[in-house]
Amino acid sequence: MTTISMGRETIRNQGLGAAPGLMNTVKAYFARTRAERQLRQLDDRLLADIGLKRADIARQVWGH
Repeated sequence: MTTISMGRETIRNQGLGAAPGLMNTVKAYFARTRAERQLRQLDDRLLADIGLKRADIARQVWGH
């Protein structure tokens, strides 16, 4: 079994049974991509209202 850690998430390769985990990983990727795009569309005042700076968006969304 292979284990890959990505920030707070852990991906485990379990052979043929990996499809549900892989699908969840793909869904999470698209959800984070969508969230990042939506946050980048907000103006700086709205970002400040939710406690973010434009430079912090990627780190907050992706955990880097």
